Amino acid sequence: MSELPLLKIIHVAAVVTSFTLFFLRGLWILLESDIMQQRWVRIAPHSVDTVLLLSAVALAWQLGYSPFNSPWLAAKIVALLLYIALGMLAFKFARTLALQLTAWLSALLVFGYIVAVAITHYPLPFS
Repeated sequence: MSELPLLKIIHVAAVVTSFTLFFLRGLWILLESDIMQQRWVRIAPHSVDTVLLLSAVALAWQLGYSPFNSPWLAAKIVALLLYIALGMLAFKFARTLALQLTAWLSALLVFGYIVAVAITHYPLPFS
């Protein structure tokens, strides 16, 4: 088995796991669940996201993609930065439930955009 399919499987599995953890953490915050105080909830997302980022960089490198020659990849990187900022707002900095909910839902929409760009390899996947 070549490295590329294995890297892609690792990357997609990390995407699914990252999304699932992000979605659950948002629900737990909105429900004010004690689960958010558990150590694994603070550690696991960072571990998964590290695997996600490393596999993304490895895939891009092996396939010869760069943000300079692939506009869709540049769009994904900008959207990723927005997703991270919205996640930080939702989980760390927002002081009201309304702002947490708005930031969390916005981050979910940005995540959907990132996936659409990844599938279509087009920065405007919905046009």
